[in-house]
Formats: sequence, C-alpha cells, structure tokens
Amino acid sequence: MRSLLLASLLLAVAGCRKSSPAAATPTPDAGPAVLEFAVPTASSTLSLFEPAGEGCEWRQLDPVAGKQVVLARFPGTCVGARVAWTPDASKALVWFDPQHVQSAGYASRGSSKPGYADEVADAQATPRAFVVSTRRQQVEPLPFPALPGLTLQELGLDATGAVLALLEQPVPEDAKGTFVAAGQTFDLSTLHEGVPVVVHAYRREGADWKRVESKLSTTGWDYGLGVKELEAFRRFGPRSADLAASHAQGDVAEDAVLPGLMNLAPKDAGADDGQWIFLGAGGARLYVWEISGEFAYTTGLIALGTPAPKPLPKLGFTDGDLVAVRTSGAHLLVTGSHVGTHPRLYELPAGKLVFSSDTARAATFWPTTAKPDSHE
Repeated sequence: MRSLLLASLLLAVAGCRKSSPAAATPTPDAGPAVLEFAVPTASSTLSLFEPAGEGCEWRQLDPVAGKQVVLARFPGTCVGARVAWTPDASKALVWFDPQHVQSAGYASRGSSKPGYADEVADAQATPRAFVVSTRRQQVEPLPFPALPGLTLQELGLDATGAVLALLEQPVPEDAKGTFVAAGQTFDLSTLHEGVPVVVHAYRREGADWKRVESKLSTTGWDYGLGVKELEAFRRFGPRSADLAASHAQGDVAEDAVLPGLMNLAPKDAGADDGQWIFLGAGGARLYVWEISGEFAYTTGLIALGTPAPKPLPKLGFTDGDLVAVRTSGAHLLVTGSHVGTHPRLYELPAGKLVFSSDTARAATFWPTTAKPDSHE
C-alpha cells in the first residue's frame, strides 16, 4: 500500500504519440536531440520499477513534490530489475536478471523472523536487457554476449556510454602452475586463497562484443573480487545493486542511549551478535542494528531520536532482514538489500513516512541528485 497518491506526469514532445520501448532513435542529420525529460534536481527523487498492466515501468519519482516521470516501459515482469547508469546518469542499462530476487540475506540463533519472505528465483525465466536514455524517449534491446564457457556476472556503462559486460571463466580444479585463457598465460601460484577464475571484460561494438581485458582473480571467499578485479569495473557509473547495499558508515551508538536501545535489540542477541550504530541526517539521529561477520551489515531494526529512540513507524523490516539505509538531504530511504524491494521513504527529523511500496524493485535515490549521506 502506498502512503501517498501520486499524479503521473508524462513529459513528451508536443504532438508525439505515447512513448514505447521501440521508440525510434533520431537520425544523425535530425539535429540536436529534444530534451524530452527534464533533468531531476530534487534530493528526494527516486528511481524505481513498478508493475504496470502486463509490463513494467521505470519511474523517476519525487514523492515529496508529487511528481512522476515514466522513463520507459518494458514487456514482462519487473522481477530482477537492476540499473547501471553512466556517471552523469544521462544513459542507463536496465537488466532484468531472474536470479536477482528478494532475500533476507542471513539467519542467526538470535535474529528475529524476517519481515518479508524470501523469493524463489524462476529458473525458467529469460533475462532481458535494454539501453535507455534518461533524457528522451529511447529504448534499445541489448543482446547478451554468447561466449561459450563464460558466465555473465555484471553489465555496466562507462563515461562514454559504452556497454561493458564482465564475465567469469572457471579454472579447472586440477590446474596447476599456469593456465592459458584468451591467449594469455596466468600464473596460478600467485593465488593462495579462494577459487581461481579468469575474468574478462567485453565491450559492445556495433552488433559484436570485443574483449578488452582479462585478469586472474578469485571467488568463494570473503575477499574474492571476481570480476571486480577488472579495470573495466572501476569505469562503471552508479549501479542500483551497489546503491542498495546493506552497508553504512556509522559510529557505535553513544552510551547515553544504549539502555533504551538495548530494550529494542533482539531478545536472544548475545554480545557478539550485533551492535547499535548511529547515523546523522536531516537533523536527526538514526540508530541501526548492525551485524558483523567478516564485514558489517545493516539490518531492518532502525530507531530514531534521542534520548529515547523509537522504532521507525510502518517499516516492516526486522533485525532478521539485511537492508540498505540511505539518506539524501532530509530524507531516509530503507529498502531490501541489493534488490531495492519494499522501499520506505521518510522525512527527517520527524520520521514521517511519505512513500512506501511493496511491489517496487530496484528503488534507490536518483544517483545525480542524492545528497551524500551526512554523518552528524
């Protein structure tokens, strides 16, 4: 259920028909492209995907101002939606990955039941990808690279708008010494942990995919980078999966509020099961229950205010869910980790819920308008 009814604002060139994923690209001699979609400026602007009839809409939404722009419509379900933008967010790659579904992310003896059930990936679903302009009505289907023996791990765009595919190639378990892949020889003796793999970057050039980089990497352990070892990965613009990661920069909660916070902590949590951290934003102090393994992760147990913090209203998540906690200006966005499901947007410092959806996917703040998380 949404907490706010929004009027749909579809911006289009005067005289044009309704937009569709098959909208034509202007010809080279058509002159400067018409700016059909205004560049967003409000720090409360969201990017999200919502079901619409038998398809899926990508919406640029400002719940505070009550404004909405439908950037593109796609056939099929919204399940698995993820976005990779260029650094200036003028262009994006939209990828519907059936394996990219809602999951609580962890379980422990002291954790509560997750607020939202895990989803089961549809093994029969077909992945789809599109390159989309966020400035005008333009959507182009993107064929996936068909490269035997390689598994697609990531898709993204660099600053030039070039489409990059990052793929992984397994190294045989009995391989020792050196391993040859893509005409290069890799020294396996340099690796001491994890599962060795060779990772490759391919760039889309016309109708073809051209290999531009290959490296030796590892997976299967906490510090295994996989395709993130590639220089091509460092050239990616913002990605929704990263913007919805369950990590936050915060400090341990101050002693003065710990007695009240411990009353909110999981009943069976031991000293090593988690801790309260605080984040400052919009003149408010947020307290988040954080669990730790090799790394620290934020959960859906969140409280607001001092000296007696209160749970965020109508959140739905629990300490049994890993969540993304992001602030932009005087607004707080909480979503399911990595997939951006069940978004809840609050105004700070009051903690007023101004938007929620249990059908949205890949919900994040719009990357070029979001004000960096403050830490007061």
